[in-house]
Amino acid sequence: MKKFLLPALFATLSLFTVSCSSDDDGPRPNQDPTPAVTVVTQGNWSITNFVDNGVDKTADFTGYTFTFNNDNVIAVNGNGETISGTWSIVSDDDFDTPEDSNLDFNIFFQTPTAFRVLNEDWDIATYTATRIELQDLDDDGPSDYLVFERN
Repeated sequence: MKKFLLPALFATLSLFTVSCSSDDDGPRPNQDPTPAVTVVTQGNWSITNFVDNGVDKTADFTGYTFTFNNDNVIAVNGNGETISGTWSIVSDDDFDTPEDSNLDFNIFFQTPTAFRVLNEDWDIATYTATRIELQDLDDDGPSDYLVFERN
């Protein structure tokens, strides 16, 4: 009986140890969007990489400068045009994939049609004082990537 009890006890304790590890994915705390907002609203930005559904569309935005104003208006100037849209950065605890940030960078343009391709609730992958990397990860097809760099 003791020979059976000892291995059974060891197996049971092993299961508890493995299932209660400290690296379990649990709810991540919401990030404060304020530092990202502060970075974005300082200076002018250009798109240096934009991949939409696996297609590189960076060249479509060459020559445009993006300014993210404190009133959540995006002012875009370039190529003889002035365009405006809206933006916001919010904390979002809806994680579609484990790689998701919980900061969403929302971009919206009503017109022109060519700018609507940027409309998305982008996940902020990383950001520094001079670079913002956004992503929209898709389980069913190609993911989208958008990179702004400060001018």
